[in-house]
Amino acid sequence: MTDHGISIYKTLLAEIDKIGFKSEASGLPSRMDKWILDYLNCRDDSGHALPLSDLFDRVSLFNARVTTRIIHDKITLLETENDLAPPLPFCWISMGSDARGEQVIRTDQDNALIYADPVPGQEEAAKNYFTALAREVTQALDAFGFTLCPGDVMATNPDWCRSLSQWLTALDNWVGSTDPEAVRKLTILLDFKAIFGDNRLAATLQARVFQNFEQHGSASHFLVRDDQLFAPPKTRFNRIRTRREKGCTRCFNLKTQAIAHIVNGARLFAVNHGIRIPSTLKRLARLRDEGVLTDQEHDDYSHAFIFLTRIKFTAHLVGQKRSVPNNCIDLADLGLDKRQELSRVLDIVTRFQKKMAAAYNQAWMNFFN
Repeated sequence: MTDHGISIYKTLLAEIDKIGFKSEASGLPSRMDKWILDYLNCRDDSGHALPLSDLFDRVSLFNARVTTRIIHDKITLLETENDLAPPLPFCWISMGSDARGEQVIRTDQDNALIYADPVPGQEEAAKNYFTALAREVTQALDAFGFTLCPGDVMATNPDWCRSLSQWLTALDNWVGSTDPEAVRKLTILLDFKAIFGDNRLAATLQARVFQNFEQHGSASHFLVRDDQLFAPPKTRFNRIRTRREKGCTRCFNLKTQAIAHIVNGARLFAVNHGIRIPSTLKRLARLRDEGVLTDQEHDDYSHAFIFLTRIKFTAHLVGQKRSVPNNCIDLADLGLDKRQELSRVLDIVTRFQKKMAAAYNQAWMNFFN
């Protein structure tokens, strides 16, 4: 990226500290969107697109700085207006694409809160404080552009705001459970990152995640089964699986039909090999370094992830000429070269799905649940 582009990015970071979360007047979110689009369109001296990993890192830092500033301000607000201070150490964590450092487009929130175990008799007071803090923070994030999660995966939900011992108990119950809701919660929690507070709380929870996976082979089976709920991206006749929707002739969901399978595969192999990095690309690199993936597999899966993600981001930020649903593209809008490359990439996605199933699917378990 040019020196000018880097300078603009540094200015945006500095403004977070100056104005906090009151970004309406400065247009900080929309200016960040423009910087992201400029990055995606920028080329190096050889005419190649700039590394997506660098964009991930910069946007992840920006998002974390926004969240941190909001939490600081809301703690101060509760102290000055309600005479309430944090009663216990706590840790605010992000989950999903933000934790993986892949939330280039501001989407709905996925966050949670872990607080230290209160002394007997203080449980309700601790719960009330952290519920109030979570409500203030999530509302401010929503005002900034990180919309409230429609699935309620936020620290305002008691399921996602617990003391450490409550978290550990919940995790023990989710691992190996046949309940689809428990599998969904476990999948969400496998990608998390500490944003603010006492990181030791997050580290303790993460250590229990890996301990449970070592002891319960069934957990991996249920994650594979969950991934297989979404059909492969291509039909048995090698055609890209599309559907017709209003304003979209050949609609293809890049997220659920393709990107999610790569993310799921990288997550599943990583957690089974003790790799604690949440980033998909970094997980793939570590899996190659440890011999879990061949060099060719690593290169294929990484290329597929980057290709699909770049299309998704560009389509969203540029805006599409018709009302195409979120995370989708209309294949009718793609040129022949792009469609052919997409077809090759989706073959890679299908191979990764099969590799997951071969490694961790225990078909006999389906007879017992």
